Amino acid sequence: MQPISKLAPHFGPECRVWVFIGKRALDGTETTWANEQLVAFTQTWQTHGKAMNASGFVFENHALVIVANEAGVQASGCSMDKINHQIRQMGAELGVDYFERMNTLVWDNNAWALSTFSPTETRRTVSAATQVLGELM
Repeated sequence: MQPISKLAPHFGPECRVWVFIGKRALDGTETTWANEQLVAFTQTWQTHGKAMNASGFVFENHALVIVANEAGVQASGCSMDKINHQIRQMGAELGVDYFERMNTLVWDNNAWALSTFSPTETRRTVSAATQVLGELM
């Protein structure tokens, strides 16, 4: 499988990953904007006044990903609410719903493809979150 990101080495197996998959691919301009928004968010993201050690990026033009190294500071309920607020705000700006939980990305014919979850799916599916975690281990 192709590598999906260049995460800093300090993001190990104890990190937490949030993946929000949209119903359509972002174009180049949207992807650049979304990456900038995610970087800005993670650089200022805090929990109870403590900075989170986090990173954010767009995966395959479909998913917004936030990774937090919780070895030092762990995300709280309030800080996770901030993620949801940020992603909803970005989705509204982009015209993409990132909270449709049935959207998945599958590795099919050597490429990532948008799909809808089906319990009867017979082809091999790999979620973006699984792929990110696999790279970390």
